Amino acid sequence: MFKLIDSRILDINAEKSGIDMEKLMNSAGGAVAEFVMSLKPRNILTVCGSGNNGGDGYTASILLLRAGMKVSVYPVKEPESYLAKKKFEEFKNAGGIIIDDPRLDEYDIIIDAMLGVGITGIPREPYASAIQKLNNSKTKIISVDIPSGFPSAIAVKPDYTVTMQFIKEGMDESRCGKIIVADVGFPKEVIEMIGPGDIVAFPVNGKNSHKGDNGILVIVAGSKEYYGAPLYVSKSALRMGPDMVFLFTPTRIHGFITPHTQDIMIRKSGTEYIEYTYELMKSISERATAVAIGPGISKNPVAIESATKIIEDTLHYGKKMVIDADALAAISGIDDFKGMAVLTPHRGEFKNTFLLDPSEENVKKIAKKINATLLVKGPVDIVTDGSVLKRNRDYHHESMTRGGTGDLVTGATAGLLSRGLDTLHSAFLSSYIIGSAGLLAFKKKGYSYYTSELIEFIPDIVNSRNSE
Repeated sequence: MFKLIDSRILDINAEKSGIDMEKLMNSAGGAVAEFVMSLKPRNILTVCGSGNNGGDGYTASILLLRAGMKVSVYPVKEPESYLAKKKFEEFKNAGGIIIDDPRLDEYDIIIDAMLGVGITGIPREPYASAIQKLNNSKTKIISVDIPSGFPSAIAVKPDYTVTMQFIKEGMDESRCGKIIVADVGFPKEVIEMIGPGDIVAFPVNGKNSHKGDNGILVIVAGSKEYYGAPLYVSKSALRMGPDMVFLFTPTRIHGFITPHTQDIMIRKSGTEYIEYTYELMKSISERATAVAIGPGISKNPVAIESATKIIEDTLHYGKKMVIDADALAAISGIDDFKGMAVLTPHRGEFKNTFLLDPSEENVKKIAKKINATLLVKGPVDIVTDGSVLKRNRDYHHESMTRGGTGDLVTGATAGLLSRGLDTLHSAFLSSYIIGSAGLLAFKKKGYSYYTSELIEFIPDIVNSRNSE
């Protein structure tokens, strides 16, 4: 099901891709106008907000005017976005009527174009009062894309909703009236792209939250052969903002990694290879909001046996997890991940694990079969849960073939999962963040950057959320 956040992501990715957003607005407004005309009204009121949902309303009103209908617009707030301002002026220039205090019972149809998918939470004034007035009227209401205020308790209750491109999660006739889906012309490659829009899914802390409310991640990584991977995955996870990260790793390598882990809580798991200790079990069952396992654990039989038990118990405890690298050898006995896991193999690991070539068709088929999200890393990252599939074609750099970059993706995915983001959006977002950090690292240092230095560029990408 298409979530409201996916609509915001799609709009931003489309704009960043150079798609003509006015053309899309014209299509959206045209779809609304066409449906309104099918109802044969005599007198129409469009209630517009300040953003692009209002722009869709102004566009529909212009087209209805040109079709010879009587149309008035009530701007609940003056237009603020570029396109809303432009369409507002076009409506006035076309002879449209602007009114400040409409009598709603004078109209056959009210078009609700106040608030779209870009608004979260309960609507504030002046929208809250306008929504109440619409709901108290007996006039037929048509909402544009979603009912204003949806899905909050303060929302327009329309007779119809003309929604753009996809039905959004939670939409049904009881809340949206009859739903009409309009194809407004988003290109398939934009619908299926991972890009800058995905950053809007980055979680933010609640104003009244306390330590532990925003993610507790347990990472199981490393062995006597590999002690860089635990550092990469842990530090990347920390950059996603969880409150606490616990790193369980063999005692043998603690002396190598502890000087570099001031912000990470190191715990013991075995001597030379990971072992499923009582402390690790309690941390997963009682504290963790997510678990990451695999980087650097090796294929030693002791490690794989422990990884198998850890993965099975994590599923049993209902905790989300990321499975990567050597731990992929521990999943052969699991046929249902209950939608709680992200597997992050590179193309070779996918082939070795599932005995199939890593084509999009095969990746999607496996994700659906095992009920998990797959992030298959490569020159083009593929992310799918077996239903939705997106690709990261543009936001990475060819220098990212160096060791450790896959661990950064695993860590970022796990950090996002620990903060409550769902598996699919965690995978989309980690691919975008780490790939974009790689682009920035190369821009600053060329081929001379270390994998460890790439971690320092992550905040620049994360902070771009504030500009979207």
